[in-house]
Amino acid sequence: MNALTRFALLTLSLTFVACAGFASSPGHDHPALVIPPGEGTVRWWMPQSGDKLGDGAVFNLKVDRVSVPYANLMVTSQTTGADGIPVHLHVFEDEILYVLSGTGSAIVGKDRREIPVETGSVVYVPTGEWHGLLNADPGDRMEVLVVTTPVEKNGLGGFFREVGTKPGHPPLSVPEEEFRALFRKYGMELPND
Repeated sequence: MNALTRFALLTLSLTFVACAGFASSPGHDHPALVIPPGEGTVRWWMPQSGDKLGDGAVFNLKVDRVSVPYANLMVTSQTTGADGIPVHLHVFEDEILYVLSGTGSAIVGKDRREIPVETGSVVYVPTGEWHGLLNADPGDRMEVLVVTTPVEKNGLGGFFREVGTKPGHPPLSVPEEEFRALFRKYGMELPND
């Protein structure tokens, strides 16, 4: 295990321990969980077709309120699409993006500043802050660990489950206003431009 992987696991562990304290209360026992590498809820985001990912993204939900009802955070690994992560904001969740591999730019703030990121970069996004990620090279996807907290049952994990498609299934195709409504349903907003 290389130093970067150890750091990512340590960061995730510390985040989980910190957040678990908020979710747990005295007298309530919640078991520790280990989710192996090949397990989780895998969803494709905007695949080219039902059997080809193309420029789409892959999410693997490891922990959310659906899979772990007592959790107070959401953890997913993401292989970004060719374009990265679109600019958006969360209305009730802070988000941490840890770049496991790749290079690009974090897009942050109302003015959408581009700040270079690379393997090992962490982007902390408080609730209500515009953010996104751009790949430096669309042919070389970024691997990102995403953690949000606090998490609601219909938060980011629920969004990935509804909007993402199971590998091998046709992509979701909805008009733009319905797509924006799905973002709002799960506590997010998209810019109007």
